[in-house]
Amino acid sequence: MIEMMLLVFGLALLYELIDSSLGQGYGTLGTPTFLILGFGAKAIVPAVLLSQAIGGVVGTLRHHHHGNADFSDHKTEHSRKVWLIAGCGVVGVIISSILGIKISKDIMSLYIGSMVLIIGILVLSGIVLKYSWKKLAVIGAVSAFNKGLSGGGYGPLVAGGQAVIGVGHKAAVAITNYAEIIICVTGFTTWFLMGGTLQWELLIPMCLGAAIAPILGAWVTFKMSPKKFRPVLGGVLVILGALSLLKVLNP
Repeated sequence: MIEMMLLVFGLALLYELIDSSLGQGYGTLGTPTFLILGFGAKAIVPAVLLSQAIGGVVGTLRHHHHGNADFSDHKTEHSRKVWLIAGCGVVGVIISSILGIKISKDIMSLYIGSMVLIIGILVLSGIVLKYSWKKLAVIGAVSAFNKGLSGGGYGPLVAGGQAVIGVGHKAAVAITNYAEIIICVTGFTTWFLMGGTLQWELLIPMCLGAAIAPILGAWVTFKMSPKKFRPVLGGVLVILGALSLLKVLNP
């Protein structure tokens, strides 16, 4: 029991470090990993959502501290982007959380893996679309739908999608961290009400690991060169998407 909790803590710490520095990876990596370790989906997804909400709080504070984004009040441009992304995503995450309890995991993996892979290719291609609030709203709604389905697939689309429409890389990561708090709390509540379970030997170490990692993750974002960010982000997206598809197509 203790060994497993330490392993879960270490994995959560690693995945949240990746997530808080690149804006993605915690749920996308965590959900399949903890399934492999033998935990049930009805315990994993709520644990991912709650722990990532905690990590999001710490990450948001640290990103603001380092100047990656300005969240000094709710009227700043960065704050308004958070409210738009999260607001458009709340309904989507509730609907998908309800569906996530019933839908096939293979179908979820195919859907999310394909979408993440496509976004990764777009990021690596260097294509930058003209920014609009409408495009940002669509990104928020679709990515939140993914989050409620499986606990993953949110950050890759929000961070990657923002990069494609021209949002600065540091701000994109910080905005993603902030918006995830609202989406994750909503998804966790829905999963719990619909029959999700709280498995403490999974939940506690995940919450601890997710709370500690953003302290370093936000600093990594602050130090990372904009020239390096796009290829790193795109590369991670392509790898995550490809692995998700391979897991289903070649089990």
